[in-house]
Amino acid sequence: MVEHLIVFNAEASPEEVREMVKKAEEVLLQIPGVCGLRYGEALSEGARYRYWLSVLFEGPEVISFYRDHPLHVEFANRVFRPMAKDRITTDYLVMTEVLCGS
Repeated sequence: MVEHLIVFNAEASPEEVREMVKKAEEVLLQIPGVCGLRYGEALSEGARYRYWLSVLFEGPEVISFYRDHPLHVEFANRVFRPMAKDRITTDYLVMTEVLCGS
């Protein structure tokens, strides 16, 4: 599994960011090879990045397919990037996952 992690600040209210995430769910989960989406908000007001969005891929082969997929390109260019100009994106190969209660 690969985690496509984006930490970002938004030129929008928290409510507007949450609406954007709902749109991300509707659009990005339609792309073959995308197997999940997670989102969070910083607890500390002083955090360098206020939000994070994680898109989970079935494997490394999905990275370039996702990057060039028309649904992703349209969403990123029209919805996400205009709102989240201050961002860092990195793809991580998930090596270990231990969940609460495991």
